[in-house]
Amino acid sequence: MTQRSDLLELTPEALMALSNAGFVKRAQKEVAEGKLPELTERNDGCIDAKFSDGNQVTFPPGKTLRDAACSCPASSMCRHRVTLVLAYQALHATGVPPEADDAQPQEPAPAWSPARFSEQLGDVPLSVISRAKKLIQSSVVVQLSKGSGAQATPSARLPMCDVRFFSRSSLAHARCDCIQETICEHIVMAVWGFEQAELSQPDFEQLTLQISLPDGEQAQANALFDQSEAVLLQTSLDKLLLKLWSDGSSQPETAINPLMAEVSRHAQQLQWRWISESLADIQQGMADQHNRSSRYHPVEFLQRISGLSARLVAARCMDQQAQQQTLPRLPAAEILGLGVKGEIQLEHLKLVSLGARYWADEQQEGVDLIYTDPDSQALMVIERQWPRNSDPQGVATPIGSRRIAGHPVKKLAACQVITNAAKRRANGALDIASGKQYTSVLPLSARAWELLGEPLRQPDAAALKRHLQQALPDFVRPRQPIEQLHILPVSEVLDWCWDPALQCLQLELLSGEAGDDNLVTVSLNYDSAAPQAIEVLARAMLTPATPPRLISGRVKIASGKLIIEPLAVASDAQIFSLCADEAEPFPMERQADLQQRSGMQQALADTETLLAQWLQQGIRHQGGRGIERVEMLAEALNGYGLVQLSAWLNELPERIRSNNHTQLVPRLMTIYQTLRLVKDRQSN
Repeated sequence: MTQRSDLLELTPEALMALSNAGFVKRAQKEVAEGKLPELTERNDGCIDAKFSDGNQVTFPPGKTLRDAACSCPASSMCRHRVTLVLAYQALHATGVPPEADDAQPQEPAPAWSPARFSEQLGDVPLSVISRAKKLIQSSVVVQLSKGSGAQATPSARLPMCDVRFFSRSSLAHARCDCIQETICEHIVMAVWGFEQAELSQPDFEQLTLQISLPDGEQAQANALFDQSEAVLLQTSLDKLLLKLWSDGSSQPETAINPLMAEVSRHAQQLQWRWISESLADIQQGMADQHNRSSRYHPVEFLQRISGLSARLVAARCMDQQAQQQTLPRLPAAEILGLGVKGEIQLEHLKLVSLGARYWADEQQEGVDLIYTDPDSQALMVIERQWPRNSDPQGVATPIGSRRIAGHPVKKLAACQVITNAAKRRANGALDIASGKQYTSVLPLSARAWELLGEPLRQPDAAALKRHLQQALPDFVRPRQPIEQLHILPVSEVLDWCWDPALQCLQLELLSGEAGDDNLVTVSLNYDSAAPQAIEVLARAMLTPATPPRLISGRVKIASGKLIIEPLAVASDAQIFSLCADEAEPFPMERQADLQQRSGMQQALADTETLLAQWLQQGIRHQGGRGIERVEMLAEALNGYGLVQLSAWLNELPERIRSNNHTQLVPRLMTIYQTLRLVKDRQSN
């Protein structure tokens, strides 16, 4: 009789991913109470289960959990299939059916690679293999991870979906989050990726590579930047950047739109998805500026412009290394988003809310609802906007009362979403269908975030700092609607203050054991689009009866300090979504001046602000005062030992007076990227 090792390897977490949490919890309860089905193991490995309610399940080897046949009326997945697996595990853990609370610990298993499934791909339909080969021909990049811990789950992150391998014995228990319910082309590509990685770097834990065809059919690709379309893109982008820096982003959109459309057309022809997304982001930033949106910040717009240029420079460098037969740290195709599809339909999806961001301008208002999939820990964002309007009495409609997929925004900002009809775009933006038959919205448990793990939820501030310091620069990572969002534990709130001039609430807290490495600054500025957020944060963090346990938000390191811009706070009682919840006014008695900086920090910040102002106003419109300001900043930076940065700044006045700004734009980009590098090193 053949023992089904593939079923013994399925953890409760794996079963939740392959079915759903409700089925697993009910099955666990029945097994713990001794309500086991009658199991029969055949010589060929097939398992039959007969339940007390009269239903029967037949589970052949080499089949998925969904492929197991059950006599119950359920159309696809059911609790009987899950109970069969748990009952089989219980039987083989002790040799006899267990009594309640008889669970025994399993031996830790060594790390493994799904490359072992190469032979099992022979059983996959040829049509699936053909689709996988066709996708690979468009230069697909995959991020591979063998996982860590005793129950490591190897995973492969493809441009539009994630694949996880829950059994080291059977490929049938691999799961992809695309809409296919059986072995799909993405699982095949993931196996090929692991096979290729084992040949090049056998001891890897995490690796990013461009997948090659396993039979050697794929010839060496031509240099990406030697294509005529790529040359045209670079030429038109140079014109666009020159126009922006010369006349400023404040110029009428009609003056910049033709150039923007030309660059976008070339990026689409090349299928460089992240370049197209970056251009759309820049165009949205200009619209936000002209509409006086709460989303617009001059320095962030400068980062978008600089990030686009840096992405192309980095991709060109990696492409040159590949042509020289040197393995690049990252494939150029990943940096550019080559061949990444616009959107993909997802299968059964569970989402946990991490918070929301409201925004408004003179004409529109909107929301970004931020979620994570607990299985893959991928971030996804539902974005919506509406024209600003009011009812006949002149009362504006609150953003929280707007509806998405039939549900109020306020409810969606702190909930769990289960949907069978979701589409995810390349950058993580998500669309879900309305209707109870497609989408369910459930209350968000106060303990919902505890199911999440690294890298999203970090154990303490020191671990998060290490993660941020080791992360790749933002201009080479895939585009996302929100960057560097994490969850941290709150051990203790040490201090707080309110700056009335900046309209900013700042709290100092300890995340982890006592020590400087675990100190965190929480900082939130007042935003008219979410006027209650400051009060909600103060109540959530400073109410002794319900102390905070976890906090989510965007994080960064500045001047050596870990700073988080919060989105939501979890206590033992509930999870507060700062934009969506309401709170009574909080007395801001502790007031302070938060603008104090060291000399070098202030000089770097002033230089960054000056560059952002130039980009907004245009170099042509800078008078003598702007030139004097550059010379003063250059002298200050030279005094702090930043000689090269100072020299580059001193070159700017002459370059500006020359009226030939062709070489000025690359110099400005170099100055800003160097400035950011100095700030990062100072932080580290």
